[in-house]
Amino acid sequence: MATKKTKPPILPRNYQDPTGADALERRAMKDFARRMNKIGKAYKSALDKIPSSLAVNARYEYQLNPTLLSIILNDASYLVDQVLLEGGDYDLWFYEYIDLASEKGTGQSFYNLSQQSPVYASGRESLASILASDPYQQRMALVHARVFEEMKGLSADVKRDMARVLTDGVGRGLNPLDIARNLTDQTGIEKRRANRIARTEVTTALRRARWDEAESSMDDLGLNIRLLHLSALSPTTRIKHALRHAHTYTVQAVRDWYAVDANAINCKCGQVEVLVDADGNPLYPNVIEMAKKEFDSHWKKMKVNHSACHCCKKAA
Repeated sequence: MATKKTKPPILPRNYQDPTGADALERRAMKDFARRMNKIGKAYKSALDKIPSSLAVNARYEYQLNPTLLSIILNDASYLVDQVLLEGGDYDLWFYEYIDLASEKGTGQSFYNLSQQSPVYASGRESLASILASDPYQQRMALVHARVFEEMKGLSADVKRDMARVLTDGVGRGLNPLDIARNLTDQTGIEKRRANRIARTEVTTALRRARWDEAESSMDDLGLNIRLLHLSALSPTTRIKHALRHAHTYTVQAVRDWYAVDANAINCKCGQVEVLVDADGNPLYPNVIEMAKKEFDSHWKKMKVNHSACHCCKKAA
């Protein structure tokens, strides 16, 4: 039974951005776009270094030898690593966005649980103390290691694909202008790949920070917490994500769900910590009705053919 002293969880003001990470994601995507443009220019510059002349049948002949090609591609490859892996594994440029997302997620948990639980409010000295704690720093070290490996994979993919476009065009004797155009098109593909990483990793970092703080609170303070799933109720929301809206889950169940079926990729859903009783019922029961009201007012009114929606298809 709820009491008069029970205070509600802090729900998001914007249900289309339930994590509150949208602005940070967009900043990361702009940073990625700038870096990808620099990479595209580097491969066009590499193309300019290859002497060419018009031959028969509108084909171009490139005066190229293996040594020159190797040097050109190695130079471009080096630049890709310099751009995408700037700062190295200790101070990667992308960590800025991951760290800000993690701090934001931890702060959301801190204020949300402080409002619901006097035990939590008295048991946690401050948000700053949580961020400076050894457990938090250890978690961030693991996050950094995982993100750096993903960025290394992105860098390798970009180098392979850009080099393929360049060498394929040269090998086929295409007009240099056509090869440059193909490099521009490939740069666009790399931007979309980078955007997916930004959307996925920034929001994932925020969500995981909340999960970690919830688990830590249960272990350290004996709180009984469930996570209330809040979907981004927009036309692009995947059906199985929307159907979790307004339902509560254990932290481990949420981790397990995000670990399969590409559920984490491009996902904008969020979770909010809710104090529950021994039977798993929220101490502030109206919170479920509040979340359901958003579902009814947003999702059910959308005239969307979800079978055709790209977000309902398996994420690539």
